[in-house]
Amino acid sequence: YARPKTNFIFRSEIIIMLLGIDFGTTRTVVTAVNRGNYPVVSFTNEAGDAYEWYPSVIATKGAELAFGFEAQAKQGQPGWTFRRSVKRELATLGPDSRLKIGEHVMSMFEWVTSFLEQLHYDLRENSNLRIKKKDKLEAMISVPANANSNQRFITLEAFRRAGFEVRGMMNEPSAAGIEYAHHILGENGVGKREYLLVYALGGGPFDSAVISLADRDHEVLSNEGITRLGGDNFDVLLLDMVLKKAGINEVTDTQLALLLEECREKKEGLRPTTRK
Repeated sequence: YARPKTNFIFRSEIIIMLLGIDFGTTRTVVTAVNRGNYPVVSFTNEAGDAYEWYPSVIATKGAELAFGFEAQAKQGQPGWTFRRSVKRELATLGPDSRLKIGEHVMSMFEWVTSFLEQLHYDLRENSNLRIKKKDKLEAMISVPANANSNQRFITLEAFRRAGFEVRGMMNEPSAAGIEYAHHILGENGVGKREYLLVYALGGGPFDSAVISLADRDHEVLSNEGITRLGGDNFDVLLLDMVLKKAGINEVTDTQLALLLEECREKKEGLRPTTRK
């Protein structure tokens, strides 16, 4: 396709919505192409509150499964097991590797596909996208620069099986380089070759990469990452400090999930003016 001037492509009366999706460790963010702009998609949870992100969480109770905002609403309810950041397991598990959450066991590929199926459903039913059932969702998706072949395969194929038509896959640092070139350097783009250092401290890994920019060419020259150094790890450290201070040695799985969520909220609530 030529670069669209709107967020729609018409093909035999079917509207194709173009999306960019960052499948994150703790949160997934979706943007839409709209007349040269890329607004972040808002989701509405069960309480009617709107958020510009989608929680990357899973909850199970026996044979029952819940994903995203539906899963987040299960926190603290009796019998439900709450699991954040399943994406982190992609670094070490293959497509057929079995993962147990609560009493439910599925392959890694099935867990990711099921989560993305719920994302696909909520984009249609519980977001501010103006689309109909027959309309198609095309997506450009991103992965960490140091993602292994299993991570890339599972992510790509899971998106396809969840109902998305995948236009392509891009390294996250390259996506950041394009954003930099487009908004910082302006419409004229990169006149001469430049080098950009990009770092990403997310919920799961800490990644850094050096990319080369020249005209429309964005190439990752080198990348390095620490798989287990992210927001989740800070949450655990905060919780350990609190439990030690309170003299508490044991907590249940339900209590652990609720306490980690509160640690995350307090951490994300820090501001330059925070005093306590």
